[in-house]
Amino acid sequence: MTATTDALDLSASEESSLLAGEPAPPTGKQVAVVGAGMAGMTCAIRLALLGNGVVLYEARSRERMCETAPACASEQALFERLVAQGRIRCEYGRKLGVDLELADLHLWHDAIFLGVGLASSRVLALSGSDPAGLVDAGRRLAAVYALDDLLALPVPQRAIVIGASRGAVGMAARLKQLGAQDVTLALRHALIPDGREEEVARACFVRVRGWVAPLEVLRDERGAVGSVRFEQTRLLGDRVVDTGGFTEIAAHAVFKAVGRAAGPELDPSVRRQSREGDRIEVDGCFRTALPGIYAGGDCVAPHLERMQAHRHGLQAAQAIHADLQA
Repeated sequence: MTATTDALDLSASEESSLLAGEPAPPTGKQVAVVGAGMAGMTCAIRLALLGNGVVLYEARSRERMCETAPACASEQALFERLVAQGRIRCEYGRKLGVDLELADLHLWHDAIFLGVGLASSRVLALSGSDPAGLVDAGRRLAAVYALDDLLALPVPQRAIVIGASRGAVGMAARLKQLGAQDVTLALRHALIPDGREEEVARACFVRVRGWVAPLEVLRDERGAVGSVRFEQTRLLGDRVVDTGGFTEIAAHAVFKAVGRAAGPELDPSVRRQSREGDRIEVDGCFRTALPGIYAGGDCVAPHLERMQAHRHGLQAAQAIHADLQA
């Protein structure tokens, strides 16, 4: 289930918390926001206030970003407070297509918002009607949209599936059925204790490794996946936090189940703006053609005024939050 343009209204308690600048209780979801322009900054702040963990990736240095910060003073203060509270984590000097890959972001986060400039969108293979996708059997690092897509990939001897959804559990079970010898389901927390997912995993001999957050894919001398490095996590109050401990799990391939792209719930005015050239095409909720990836700002409609970019970030954050809670 995904949000529609008409389904983005907040509850009274959520709206009250946002107006007070106080974040809602953690949702357990983590979203990557790429680009700290007006759209990206607005999206990051709103997502954090709604209770989502946010990692903000910015190509500029921290000093350079502060010099050209697009937010007003009150928003900048709110942003800094959310960073201090651990609700937003910033990674500066990270640029898409240079030292930041969309496929990697897609594996490590529950959703992605692209608030990049128009030039950066050319790197993403998202500007056409038939995007390249994130399935890459050569790198053996893949985001697979449906269980049937596994049939198009070589079956690895060892595999890691990241995620706690039923789709992720089903993907892990399917890999075992296809002949993978060792499959590990890696989670930032524990499985939902309703028994269903655990029962499927046990029946298919899938190894479940909870309380680990993926950090990086480690490769061999040929560039193939050799293992994945994880940071160990734990529950602190109602938040999942890192412990500082690390572990590695051997694998020849890494997967994430993300579901199929939603059907066209289009806002014609937004759709018209994003049909030409290198602009990223989005629907009325700022979803791109790839599930779990959203975009707004100049990469969708170049030369936006500040308030228009602000609105993109705000509405995209509402859609992302609604989709993640559906």
